[in-house]
Amino acid sequence: MWKKEPFGKLSSGKECSLYTADTGTGVRISITDYGISLVSFIFTGSDSERDVLLGFDDVTGYENHDFYSGCIVGRVTSRTANGKFEIDGKEYQLSLNNNNDTHLHGGFIGLSKVVWDCEIVGDTLQFSHTQPDGTDGYPGNLEVLVTVSIKTKSPGGRITGTFLALDMRATCDQSTPINLTFHPYFNMDGQESGSALDNKLTVFDYDGYLPMDPDTILPTGDIVPTRGTPFNLDISRVGDLIVDVPGGYDHSFFLCSKSGFLVPAAEIASKDERYRIRILTDQPGIHVYSGNYLDGTKGKGGAVYEKHAGIALEAQNFPNAVNVPSFPSCILREGEEYRRNITFSFCF
Repeated sequence: MWKKEPFGKLSSGKECSLYTADTGTGVRISITDYGISLVSFIFTGSDSERDVLLGFDDVTGYENHDFYSGCIVGRVTSRTANGKFEIDGKEYQLSLNNNNDTHLHGGFIGLSKVVWDCEIVGDTLQFSHTQPDGTDGYPGNLEVLVTVSIKTKSPGGRITGTFLALDMRATCDQSTPINLTFHPYFNMDGQESGSALDNKLTVFDYDGYLPMDPDTILPTGDIVPTRGTPFNLDISRVGDLIVDVPGGYDHSFFLCSKSGFLVPAAEIASKDERYRIRILTDQPGIHVYSGNYLDGTKGKGGAVYEKHAGIALEAQNFPNAVNVPSFPSCILREGEEYRRNITFSFCF
């Protein structure tokens, strides 16, 4: 199912690869071993093709730009206040790669800026990487395995369709925080179409959203009901509500999911609702980021990604969870296994 081809070289001279699968059901998917970046989701209709992921034509773009296009993010995604946390009374200092006062998306190296080992096993891709103890300040040697598979049945087997499942597992030889996600930017009207504000967005089964401190862009620790606010996203045109969100969306939503159970988290649709992608996950939250800092970067086929050119949907634990006792724990202990799943359902 998966076809491997060259995807260019990094500045170090290391070669990277692109893995592409045609599902046979109207979707073609491409992924690179650099940061396990999701490069393209292409709807292959009889009349035209539509690529709905922002990205780049080769690995050079992924290396040179830092808006985390499509990649796995970790060891801890989102922001960690002052890059500090404690485990069992010991304080750790992480790298400060965001405004020199915050740790963001795993740091300067993280898991997104490395080439992963990849093996094609049957119809799956198996990506593996060991992040050494001390990388960006994190304790312990973290072993990560991500299995990518295309399925024709929904989790539970009740619905037939096209599903891309990302199964993330990790172990560590020391206690460490961990919060992995993927960071795809969607524009369901086509990655080259300009603003994604015409996209329609739904967040499912949520107990509320996490207000952010406007100065630190960190959660205040509160969980607030969405009813009557611009965070009540229900088949909503993003552009209609974002005008009431200063700075744009960069907020997490509290899902009603229970650990180990996949539930619908969000769905994003083209303006005519013909093309839709639904995200299912067993993560406690989903983060919505409206591309507020996209700055005119040139992407695939010469597309220009200005502010709000894509909407990132990141299924994850809550930002800064390691420092907020009321949030779900993100500590992985030695001898335990971290396991989370993100699944994309393609509808058209």
